[in-house]
Amino acid sequence: MLDGDQGKAASLAMCILTKIGEIYDADKMVEIGSAHVLGHFGSLHDAGIHVLEKFAGSNGRYKVPTTVDPASMDLEMWREFKTPEAYAEKQLRLCRAHLRMGVIPTWSCTPYLHGNLPRYGEHISWAESSAVVFANSVIGSRTNRETVGLEVAASIAGRTPEFGVHLEENRRGDILVEVKATNLCDIDYNTVGYLVGKTFGNRIPVLTGLPQNTGIDQLKCMGAAMACSGAVAMYHAVGITPEATTLDHAFQGDHYSDRIEIGRTELKNAEEEISTVSGGKIDLVAVGCPHCSFDEMRKLALLLENRKIHRSVEFWIYTSKQVESLARKTCYADIIESSGAKISTQTCAVVSPINTWGFESVMTNAAKFAIVLPSEHKVKVIYKKIEECVEAAVKGKV
Repeated sequence: MLDGDQGKAASLAMCILTKIGEIYDADKMVEIGSAHVLGHFGSLHDAGIHVLEKFAGSNGRYKVPTTVDPASMDLEMWREFKTPEAYAEKQLRLCRAHLRMGVIPTWSCTPYLHGNLPRYGEHISWAESSAVVFANSVIGSRTNRETVGLEVAASIAGRTPEFGVHLEENRRGDILVEVKATNLCDIDYNTVGYLVGKTFGNRIPVLTGLPQNTGIDQLKCMGAAMACSGAVAMYHAVGITPEATTLDHAFQGDHYSDRIEIGRTELKNAEEEISTVSGGKIDLVAVGCPHCSFDEMRKLALLLENRKIHRSVEFWIYTSKQVESLARKTCYADIIESSGAKISTQTCAVVSPINTWGFESVMTNAAKFAIVLPSEHKVKVIYKKIEECVEAAVKGKV
């Protein structure tokens, strides 16, 4: 491939991969079972278009099943969401390049819910920090935090350099996080993730004290917050995630180098710290980061049933097209939209131009939204439970 026997795209892909492998002292390449690539103009910009169109124009084709992250606009209702025409055209160029190479057009940050579900121990090449931490931690597959271009190259070549958490010894936990708070609600998992990522950066935490019935959505949101407030690529939850059947298993028989306790006081203080303002008027309530699952849509419908969003507030729910389709086949989409809330698919507030609305204050129950939106879109953020978000949206203020 490197010599060009399989075409220009494969040669370029292997050129990138071998250089990365040399930088990280990888001994070899490993074949991958799937890829998850980035496709949002809000992060890739003109350079990303150049890279993807270069691969596509050189007859690049994805060799393994490859899903794609959210776009920087609702691909069907971008005009309704005030996306500028010039911005939309650049996003559509990125979409066309991916489609030419054979991407599976999921446009979601939760590919594991939409057909891209790797095996335990399988090597993959995924971008999107929240998907990466979920794949490594909850599924037990193996991927580094890939970036644009590298994950495309890996999919075209069907392999990636073996370094980082592809190696067993680098998946060992090295810090202990003892969760002492009880009766955890959904926002608590977000906040635990925020504290862990903020405190330990890119190290691998081992968590004890989480309830044994902790669900997929809670693990998803906790990991997303870790990967955003820090650079966590994986975590272990003892008795819950597959590489942590016991504390000793998670640490691979070694000792931890550091530890923290997270109680109710730490969670309360962190919630206040994440918010940039404590109350007042709100312009937007944004939920669905990572994308809402069907069960999260169901819960939202129950909260919004027979309620009306205040006329001064926008309430946006981000999810995948697949989940939206299921919500429409049940009663949940109708209930949500009857309240005045909007369902936006295939995109995300982090990577879309929500500043075209002139919002000043955003309320959310998602730690990742709360961490990123103030710097990305210059808005004030209020971080609260989903029940409080709905109440505030109905009243028009906190």
